[in-house]
Amino acid sequence: MLVSIPANAQRRKKAPQLTPEQQEHLEKMQRMRAVTQKIMFIDSLVIDKDSFLHAYNLSPECGMLSTYNNYFKSKRQPNGYVYVPEIGKQCFFSQENNEGIINLYSSERIGNKWTRPTRLRGLNDNRQFCRSNFPYMMGDGQTLYFAAEGDEGLGGYDIYVTRYDEENNRFLTPENIGMPFNSEANDYMYVVDEYDSLGWFATDRNQAADKVCIYTFVPPTVREAYDTDKYTTEQIDSFAAISRIANTWDDPTELGKALERLRNASMRKTQKATGRELLFVVNDNVTYSKLSEFRAPGNQKRYKSLTTLQNRYHALTATLARVRNYYATASADERQELADEIISSEQKSYELHREIIALEKEIRNQEITFLNQSH
Repeated sequence: MLVSIPANAQRRKKAPQLTPEQQEHLEKMQRMRAVTQKIMFIDSLVIDKDSFLHAYNLSPECGMLSTYNNYFKSKRQPNGYVYVPEIGKQCFFSQENNEGIINLYSSERIGNKWTRPTRLRGLNDNRQFCRSNFPYMMGDGQTLYFAAEGDEGLGGYDIYVTRYDEENNRFLTPENIGMPFNSEANDYMYVVDEYDSLGWFATDRNQAADKVCIYTFVPPTVREAYDTDKYTTEQIDSFAAISRIANTWDDPTELGKALERLRNASMRKTQKATGRELLFVVNDNVTYSKLSEFRAPGNQKRYKSLTTLQNRYHALTATLARVRNYYATASADERQELADEIISSEQKSYELHREIIALEKEIRNQEITFLNQSH
């Protein structure tokens, strides 16, 4: 005879007991999710992991990214990456030693040679990271982003930021930039183009072994977390995981501007790849697409100066737009400071625009005069 056992007396399956390390990791994840940074993502692209750098459309003023082996014409560092600022007199890169530990270094160019690599002090002095890689130095020459793998992260590579301490000749203790940029997967190569006001980072979360997703985002002027009174825990978790980039499009105007900047950046890269360096209208019948086509004496140099002015103007107007947007929600004290900054930036923007117009006119007139004399 079978005896029926009451439901409340049946043996219940117990939840697996977490180790102290697992519990600590879970709590770290929960803390980071709760302060997920508010970011507008405007694009995503899944690409082969071996060629992921091709998805970064950096403006020339922001320097260049490369693999170690490609840049230094070597076969010794297949896992190394290099960042070279625009001037090209210094570079930041990763190197792996015989123990399999990857650290970050810098070197300076003297003549046609690079100096002996110098390890960046302060980044891994306590060996908290087994791998430090994917460096990117901001335009201020002090703020460094990189990715590192170690016990302090969420898993795999995490993205960190640090600043250079000139007084002590070392970098400050790196800080994890948190979610949505970091996850339990590999997250790396965080880059901000200050001229185009665009940012990129790579992640292999939810990807096949040989693929990586490159997200394009709008760099915020200040760090802002999602308001827990406005969003549910589930929504914030979704933002942290970047479940759907369209959910971050809360400002249609800013989204449109950002997409336009991204299109321009992509077009610039395409023009460079196809050998079409520029687009300059001389007159109704003549349009130049290469720097070498300028024939009037001094015009090639003038056009380079024009490009520099245009890039400065675009960067300034992008910064001005961000400051104006922030002004609407700033405190009274902040508004006074921002008002002065806005007025000053508007004046600089106006002056730059006048310089651009005048230099374009000079280049065009010089070229027309030369062409007329040649015929």
